Amino acid sequence: MSLSKIIKLSWLICLVGIGLSPAYLSAQDEEGEEPEQLRTRASLSSVQKNNDAISLNMLLRAKIDDRYTGLPGLEVTFYTSTDSSEIELGKATTGEDGVATLTVKGKDIPRDTGNFMAFMAEFEGNDEFKGSDDDIEVLPASIVLEPMEEDSSLALKVILLGDNEPVEDEDIAIFVKRLFSPLKVGEGTTDEEGAAEVSFPMNLPGDNEGNLEIFARLEDHSDFGTVEAVLTKAWGKPVNQLDQELPKALWSPNPPTWMLLTFIILMVAVWGHYGVIIYKLFQVKKDGEAA
Repeated sequence: MSLSKIIKLSWLICLVGIGLSPAYLSAQDEEGEEPEQLRTRASLSSVQKNNDAISLNMLLRAKIDDRYTGLPGLEVTFYTSTDSSEIELGKATTGEDGVATLTVKGKDIPRDTGNFMAFMAEFEGNDEFKGSDDDIEVLPASIVLEPMEEDSSLALKVILLGDNEPVEDEDIAIFVKRLFSPLKVGEGTTDEEGAAEVSFPMNLPGDNEGNLEIFARLEDHSDFGTVEAVLTKAWGKPVNQLDQELPKALWSPNPPTWMLLTFIILMVAVWGHYGVIIYKLFQVKKDGEAA
């Protein structure tokens, strides 16, 4: 081989090496690289209740398949803090919805000079998810819920107190607890005394004794967070009396005929597909044995 050919071949080998080395090294890096941790988002909120309980709720989410999804099974630590100290309140694990909940007593929480209560919740992270935290400050608040019965009408008097003072011009919603989600039955706006009167509907379905779990709620206030009060009253119709009276409707125990038919058709279609799949598997097995 001539010298010129050797030089040309050497240059070719160098050029090929230069071209391949970055890709090769990159591939090696990727193979030896550990899976990247997913970034999490934390959102802390509170619900102040009428028994001096404060429910702290930490929502943990991550972007999975271009969609933010709640992360279950992760441990969250809750704290309260002042200007000079930080106190651990407890730990809780996120549920299927990605929310970890810890309930504390308001009287046990220190206050700053403005009477605010400061809370923080932290997820430290693990091999799969990066850590994240969030914090909030809320003033103590409460709702007083008083039933009013006059002649054949029902109503509720709601009094909103924030930092032990009446709070005016706030919308308070009234709900009745239901199996899947609360049913909103009324709303009122507080006056200068922090009070509002809200009419309550008659003949709602209750339990076997006609009891209804009623609650008033102020949602996501900038100073108080969410504030809630619960009251149980026998203002509903007992279920055993309603069985024959209730029409076929989505809210009653007697579902509409179209819903029953739709459910039956869907179940037949689903189980029919399973039957076809099982039949084909048996056929494949049978053909394999025959072969």
